[in-house]
Amino acid sequence: MTATPAEDFLKPGLKKLVSDAAAAGITPDVSVAVLLSLLDTMDFGPQVAAESVPGDEG
Repeated sequence: MTATPAEDFLKPGLKKLVSDAAAAGITPDVSVAVLLSLLDTMDFGPQVAAESVPGDEG
């Protein structure tokens, strides 16, 4: 058990993803860097409609 249920849920899948990537020739540091980059994109971050951004009333 780890500190949080979310970590318990996500950690095995992430370990498998990094392992599968390594089997495909992608080093773990590159896998982690790409995952972090993906998390910073709108595809994985919070979805905010442009018209709802505070201070951008037009």
